[in-house]
Amino acid sequence: MSNKGQKKRRLRFKPLLRLLIVILIFFGVLFYLLNLDIKNIYIKGNEQIKDVEIIEKAGIKDYPKIFRVSTHKMKKNIKTMPLVEDVKIKRNIFGRITIEVKERKVLFFYKYDNKYVTDNGARIDNDNNYVGLPTLINFTPDTILEGLIKGLTKVDYEILKMVNEIEYSPYKNKIGNIIDNNRFILKMNDLNTVYIDIPNIKNLNKYTSIIATPDMEKNKGYVYLDTYNEKIVFRSYNAVEKEKADQQKKAEEQEQEKKKETGE
Repeated sequence: MSNKGQKKRRLRFKPLLRLLIVILIFFGVLFYLLNLDIKNIYIKGNEQIKDVEIIEKAGIKDYPKIFRVSTHKMKKNIKTMPLVEDVKIKRNIFGRITIEVKERKVLFFYKYDNKYVTDNGARIDNDNNYVGLPTLINFTPDTILEGLIKGLTKVDYEILKMVNEIEYSPYKNKIGNIIDNNRFILKMNDLNTVYIDIPNIKNLNKYTSIIATPDMEKNKGYVYLDTYNEKIVFRSYNAVEKEKADQQKKAEEQEQEKKKETGE
């Protein structure tokens, strides 16, 4: 009878041993995770923000324990950066942390404010040189500026980079009355000049196909995209200068005729 009792006690010991092993493994894994340093940091989606700026803002430049840092706090800190629209953070048990940011677009440099302007209207100090972006060279009323920003978000970013300067230039009639207060003149990097207004600003997306036409491949000039119809007008600089010269000559001839008639 004593042997049977000993056998039963040995059988009950096995489940306890298994439970003990499970508990040891659990606490072993927990200890490993809580003391696991960040080994690798991967930054994705950033073109304008430097990796080091994101890492510093996240507070992980010293590679702390990966599961002792708050991803919520990291996200909150990173999203305070003017160029960050959204951020996602992933980490794994091998010490790797991945930060994927969605950047806002810097649309242009506003010379009047000496600041860069983003696609949500935020102003960024002129600390960084964002290469290849246009400059808005003159003061623009706030309501018009808001329309310009909203319109440019609909323009292909690569086409926007083809613009060198933006000038606010309301269209006026011969007696100086404003006909269109939404008009801008764009000086392009390819030396063409584009007239555009806010309601038609999406027409800029056609620019690359416009300049591919035979007439524009041979000449530089004015591209008029500020009309309210589908027709796009191009006039070469030479043609415009010739027209001005002809008009000047005609005005001089008329003046001469007038003098003859009055006997002056």
